Amino acid sequence: MRPPESNLQVESAPTPVRQSETPVERLPLACWLNVLSLDAVLVALLWQFVFVFSFCGRAPRWYESFVLASVVWLIYVADRLLDGARLDLSKPHLVRHRMHYQFAPVWVTAWIVVLLIASSVVVLWMDAAVIRIGLLIAALVLAYGAGVHFWPGRATVRHVFAKEVQVGAIFAAGVSLIAWSEAPSVSLGLACVASATLFTVNCWAVAERESVADQNYDASRAGKPRRELVAIWSVVVAGITGMTGWLPGLVVVCLIGGSMALFATTCCWRWKGRALSEWSRLASSADVRLPCFDRWVPMADWSLMLSPMICWAVV
Repeated sequence: MRPPESNLQVESAPTPVRQSETPVERLPLACWLNVLSLDAVLVALLWQFVFVFSFCGRAPRWYESFVLASVVWLIYVADRLLDGARLDLSKPHLVRHRMHYQFAPVWVTAWIVVLLIASSVVVLWMDAAVIRIGLLIAALVLAYGAGVHFWPGRATVRHVFAKEVQVGAIFAAGVSLIAWSEAPSVSLGLACVASATLFTVNCWAVAERESVADQNYDASRAGKPRRELVAIWSVVVAGITGMTGWLPGLVVVCLIGGSMALFATTCCWRWKGRALSEWSRLASSADVRLPCFDRWVPMADWSLMLSPMICWAVV
């Protein structure tokens, strides 16, 4: 008979470690401005300074800046909450849409609080003329929201009235609101058209850059040659109107500086490629895709901030 083996050990098979098919990274700190919609707020405040200083001869008052910042933040957060409500987590998606989907109650609570505070500031400090013009812009914002999110057959509406064009026009109207209430002129109208063009080009560039992970992107609106032609046209027009005295020098410098910085940004994007990184901290289960974020996208908004920030520091 065979003696029993007292030292017999049963080894359990090692459990395989599941690894992600793609590398994951944490969201860079600088990119939180984009996720929290604060980059748009900074752009709005800087360009409000450019318009008010150029056409009114003064700096914006604190309540004027606060109301503009609050309204811009409210619009962007509402737009992203509506985008997040239609989010399909099984497909590639952006971090900001995922965060507005996953933390919707927090965003809605913050949205209501900011709305109440901004409304109080408007009633207590803003002039009646500014409020009247602001209500007109608010109507445009509501029309934009209805056309993009709720209008039946909204794909047709988006094709005819591109979302980026609407955002550019509304953004330019908002930052120039105080100037329109105090010093309306043909020159101010030209400055609004030129700045709306620049803001639209910025939106086009960001939309195409994020198109691989943006479920709301409409490929039928893609047109890189058209966008570059519009950018070149805006620089030429700004230069000509500046030399002829139709536009204030500060506006011309910011328009040309923003266009050149945005062009340099798009060149950098082409050199860096189209890869989007995945952010691991928002993964909730194996059946849900990781949200994507392009660490180079914030460069587009910084392109709009750079020249106004320099001018603000100088003057």
